[in-house]
Amino acid sequence: SGKWENTVVVFISDNGVAFPGAKTTLYEPGMRLPCVVRRPDVAPGVCDAMVTWADLSPTLLDLAGVISEAPTMHGRSFKNAMMQSSTDGWNEVFASHTFHEITMYYPMRVVRGRRYKLIWNIAHGLPYPFATDLWASETWQATLSRGLTHYGKRPVKDYLERPRFELYDLVNDPHEIHNLAGDPSHQSILEDYQSRLRAYQQKTGDPWILKWEYE
Repeated sequence: SGKWENTVVVFISDNGVAFPGAKTTLYEPGMRLPCVVRRPDVAPGVCDAMVTWADLSPTLLDLAGVISEAPTMHGRSFKNAMMQSSTDGWNEVFASHTFHEITMYYPMRVVRGRRYKLIWNIAHGLPYPFATDLWASETWQATLSRGLTHYGKRPVKDYLERPRFELYDLVNDPHEIHNLAGDPSHQSILEDYQSRLRAYQQKTGDPWILKWEYE
């Protein structure tokens, strides 16, 4: 019909089943997803800009020529980033998880840079609520009934009880096992990422920003 050269195709995916440390969490398997964009005006290649699904609507509106900026949206257009070799301005993402099932209210916020990631477990005083399909799975129940100390590389207790902050070096610790939030040598990084996260919450009107003052 002659529309192919005027058509943008976007392929994305979901995180799949709620395995421990995956979907319903803000660890890497719960955040990283494929994103393939076909544009008639851009040659095939790889874009290393860090984007989130909140950026999709502003990007599609920008590609359609409707708007170039969307100040009332939490995301921003990555139309131009797809054509640039530099990732300047696209080296961190923010994300959130508030609840999954109605019984799984456990708000978390995260800022993820190229090397470090900070997770803020807002309800850290409570045990982590598992999705019913995960909790009932034979694998997880076998882990509990056999008294195993680890599920994969992570201790079982770390799935059940989350600290207030989790800071990970994704280069040296890609599986996010060693929490650096309490490490004095990483205190400046922790404070920097806390400041970034709080500023983003302020910008987006996140009501849970109040928890910083009323811990």
